[in-house]
Amino acid sequence: MSLRINQNISAMSAHRYLTSNDASMSKQIEKLSSGLRINSAADDAAGLVISENLRTQISGLSQASQNTQDGINMIKTTEAALNEIEVQLRNIRDLTVNAANTNGNTQMLVADQAQITQGLASINRIADQTEFAGIKLLGSNNISGKQFQVGANAQQVAQFSLTGVTYDNVALTADMHASALGLTSAKNATATASKAFTGIGATDAVTKESFTVVWTTTGGTVKTANVALNNATGDTLAHAVTAINTALNDVGNIEAIATDSTGDSTAVTKNYLTIRQKAAGDQDAKASVVVLTDKSSTDSTTGFTSSPVTSNGRNASQSIDVSAAGANYDNILNQVDTAMKMVNGLRVNLGAFQKNNMESNLASLSVAKENLSASESAIRDTDMASEMVSFTKSQILMQASQAMLTQANQAPQGILQMLK
Repeated sequence: MSLRINQNISAMSAHRYLTSNDASMSKQIEKLSSGLRINSAADDAAGLVISENLRTQISGLSQASQNTQDGINMIKTTEAALNEIEVQLRNIRDLTVNAANTNGNTQMLVADQAQITQGLASINRIADQTEFAGIKLLGSNNISGKQFQVGANAQQVAQFSLTGVTYDNVALTADMHASALGLTSAKNATATASKAFTGIGATDAVTKESFTVVWTTTGGTVKTANVALNNATGDTLAHAVTAINTALNDVGNIEAIATDSTGDSTAVTKNYLTIRQKAAGDQDAKASVVVLTDKSSTDSTTGFTSSPVTSNGRNASQSIDVSAAGANYDNILNQVDTAMKMVNGLRVNLGAFQKNNMESNLASLSVAKENLSASESAIRDTDMASEMVSFTKSQILMQASQAMLTQANQAPQGILQMLK
């Protein structure tokens, strides 16, 4: 044995092993405490990347499952509303059958018609008010065409659509308004008033324009918009549009827009002011647009013209009225039966979509999430039993290293005996 004082090689070696064992035991304590085999990229860089990608997929699948469940709940909400509409249609049908058997009893016919009118109003109310998280489901904007993100990645979607779909030889729609079901007429579907607006512009000689728009709603409420424009102050067609819409404050039913002479609001050159009545199923003959012009003497532009339009080929005779003289009860029953087919067809398609797309997808997402979680766990999580074995080994080595370091530090003490 070499006896040296300046360099205690044995102590240095024991210290090195002690440091190494301490670092090893620190990592094992970290893994046992966190339950993770990979706590940082230094533990396993490749494993970290793979496990992070798996975690991203798992998180996306969790959100996709929630989206799918939301879609199922949306369909259930629609289904419940459709059931109520079908109840109303059955009542209307029963009342029609009863009216056909009154043999001209006016009081009974009037009573039946009163209930039918309320039933139609209830159908329209359900169509207007049925929504899920602010999304309209049974109106002109409805559940048909709605797209659900049902996967964790792009383009993994499911869409419910009724385009070109029929049921029992009846074309289906998700608009459940009485007019869309063929029970009432659309009446004044798109009453419009238009005016060539060449009088206000940077290069025009005409300096001012004024007019009044009178809007009478279906309930009889009259709203008025007084518009006065002056070229000298830079007023334009856009100012007229804003002024009218602000005054009428009813853009859900009527609005002012800028168009070309054909009524195209997307045209490059728009020099016509068009005031149009919207929502075909919501307006009736009481609704009207009247424009009163008060042009300056130098204004050579034409006045507004109004031309109510009846859409869908329907007219007043198609509305259900069991109390009308000579009412054709067979035709009314056929109308109601057709409407019931449309409701049933929508329910059938919604149910099939829910079962075969949404619920099936929800089950497959659960399996995929489970398997991905198992893979991520195998890469990222600590095998506690194996790690505990390694930890016990490190503990013993630590204790041995400490003991040997003590012995190595005592070895030079023998030199003192030689120096006495």
